Amino acid sequence: MHPLLRNVVIGIVGLIIASALAALALLGRDSDLSVLALLAAGMLGALIGLFLYSQGWIWGSRAARRRQHGQAVLIAIGGGLMILVAAVAIAGLLILLLLFFLG
Repeated sequence: MHPLLRNVVIGIVGLIIASALAALALLGRDSDLSVLALLAAGMLGALIGLFLYSQGWIWGSRAARRRQHGQAVLIAIGGGLMILVAAVAIAGLLILLLLFFLG
């Protein structure tokens, strides 16, 4: 499997698992389980986003060195979207920590 395709599969599967945890948190009746599921979903989303951002950085620089500028720009845009996913997940984690654990 090509490494870029492998990264796409890792990202899709990770975000599906994170969304399933978020759905479990929203639809569950136990509040302790809901908070833990949201924390796990946020951590997983942040880790997946940071991993894919770093992979985008590596593959984007490799493509730029090979003078494949169009592919490098597309990889950079994808990496930018992944860092936004990570930022939203980290912001959600901070909000959960402030509301439920430090309050």
